[in-house]
Amino acid sequence: MVTYESAVHYIESATTLREQINKIDNIINALFSSALKAAANDSISEYSLDDGQTKIRTVYKNSDAVMASIESFRKLKKCMLADLNNTNNGRLMRLVDSKNLNRKRNGRL
Repeated sequence: MVTYESAVHYIESATTLREQINKIDNIINALFSSALKAAANDSISEYSLDDGQTKIRTVYKNSDAVMASIESFRKLKKCMLADLNNTNNGRLMRLVDSKNLNRKRNGRL
């Protein structure tokens, strides 16, 4: 079993962008579990991620810190997904020849 000192080391251990996104999803799920516990008593000492192969432990002071961390990981995941889809910064453009357009569907005769 591998033990990581922080989530950063856990994410950086991935070899592909897809693996990094999956590891961020694992961290977000573990943080949501901690947020549920925090909602009950508003005091968290730590959260841990243990998937059988890795272990991460992080300490938070309150539920606001957990939610801020979740939001940060979501933004990071969004950027990574945009890089993964790297087509015009995440946008698609499809060029179609005008001869292929059905003019009746486009409102023209």
